[in-house]
Amino acid sequence: MASSTTNARDLEQIVRDGLSTLVFAFGFKTGIVDAFTEIQQPCTAKELSEKAGKKLRYTQEWLGCMVAAGIVTITDDEKYSLPHDKTQLKIWGHNAAAITILSEMIPKLEEATKLDGPKGYGYYEPVLHWIDVYRSSEALQDWNQRLLLPVMNLKQGNAFAILDIGCGFGKHSREVAKLYPCSKITAIDMDQFSIDNAKKELTKSGLKNIEYICLKGGQLPDEWANKFDFVIINDVLHDSYEVDEILEGIKRVLKPDGFAAAYDPAVSSYHKKVINDATAQYFLPFSLFQCLPVSSMGPNEGLGIGWGYERRKQKIKEHGFRVVQVGDKDIDAIQEGIVFQKM
Repeated sequence: MASSTTNARDLEQIVRDGLSTLVFAFGFKTGIVDAFTEIQQPCTAKELSEKAGKKLRYTQEWLGCMVAAGIVTITDDEKYSLPHDKTQLKIWGHNAAAITILSEMIPKLEEATKLDGPKGYGYYEPVLHWIDVYRSSEALQDWNQRLLLPVMNLKQGNAFAILDIGCGFGKHSREVAKLYPCSKITAIDMDQFSIDNAKKELTKSGLKNIEYICLKGGQLPDEWANKFDFVIINDVLHDSYEVDEILEGIKRVLKPDGFAAAYDPAVSSYHKKVINDATAQYFLPFSLFQCLPVSSMGPNEGLGIGWGYERRKQKIKEHGFRVVQVGDKDIDAIQEGIVFQKM
């Protein structure tokens, strides 16, 4: 008999924490948290309600929830403090707000899980907007320093032809354009809404070295053969139902000495390896509600984030690519990026 791994957590505490997160998200979305960070602390419930522009009784109840959860502290004379760094409150407040968006998708997900239901569904616009805010300029700049620059340094120079597949609202490609002003970036996405948004923001930015095109990653034009020094595929493969077509296209458009880099959440393909894994615990719920349904819209079984690092790397190798180690981390270790080039 196969042995089982016991890692059960206290369900009662999990549900309580989930409810507290929902209340915290409400406070973030409605400005109560912002008001809290701007007011002199500790403060009374009345002072906070006036600062936030909310009814006193509702503010009191919100505070009660947060005190019970240990997020807000209270003094003996019933004054309240939110003892957390403002930057962290902004980051985790926005993350908590995703729960309210995912909750709106429950009816769609419920239908998709039925045996006779639809295979999946497309991107939900509020999720796209949430991701755009999540990927702040500061976060992307840090991401580029940690993950992109080591890849770009594999080739000498700074004037490259770069293809960004699945650019979304284009925020990342604009940061790359600033980082490499002598390079030409072609950024594509299959979603017209995202491309329209990217073009509007491009006009505001004044950047001249980006072109946004509404195009599927699996339908790269023949005339792009051997055109690009680098191909960036950020948060794309696990969402796609055209992975084979995308990889075939990359092989065709990448220069012989070029590099492609696919970035997806650092989650294992195997459930035994995600036990108590914080990255998996964070990203897999997003996959259940959005990534898996989107990737299920094609002829094959959906992928989602649960497809995982090991199976993603194997798929890339099956298309005749050589996986390249960048930095000290071994290519067999679970990680966000997979860098590869033609054999």
